[in-house]
Amino acid sequence: MFEFDLFELTRAMVTTVVGLTAVLASLGVILCSAPIYCALYLIGHMICLALLFLLYNAEFIAAVQLIVYAGAVMILFLFIIALLGGKKEIQEPSTERSVAIVFVATMLAELFFSAAVGPTKPIEGVFDAQTVAEVGGSAKAIGLELFSRHVVSFELASVLLLVAAVGIICLSKFSYVPVRRRLK
Repeated sequence: MFEFDLFELTRAMVTTVVGLTAVLASLGVILCSAPIYCALYLIGHMICLALLFLLYNAEFIAAVQLIVYAGAVMILFLFIIALLGGKKEIQEPSTERSVAIVFVATMLAELFFSAAVGPTKPIEGVFDAQTVAEVGGSAKAIGLELFSRHVVSFELASVLLLVAAVGIICLSKFSYVPVRRRLK
């Protein structure tokens, strides 16, 4: 007969819900016309990523995701948007919008491909479980764990930060209108 673990089934369902929420939030970043809402969607996406890290027992990366990215970096982005005066864009079909949709589809396909590959294997070499246990919670241990078992998550988080930085640069562009001097 079939045997299933209720905990694993629940974990899979929660992972699916959080993953779909992350995808919807990322679509909100790209498709929303108001820059403030785009930044808020991005914060929601980063929170979903932190939840996914927690579901896969990467507590340190989840904490860094929340504190550094969703906390500090996104608040800085919100301040920049507020300072520069985020204006709502008129959405019209353009090549940039088509490129953005293709980019989202490519990232989604990459996500499906990485899910089909399965878990990554640890890096083989001189570092074993005993060495990691000996160094404890040091930066060396975190680095070994990060770049051996969670390398895909780390790379996806770095790509997300790069996309966020490029997005905020594009959102913060404004037209320069020189001030005229009055002639007496």
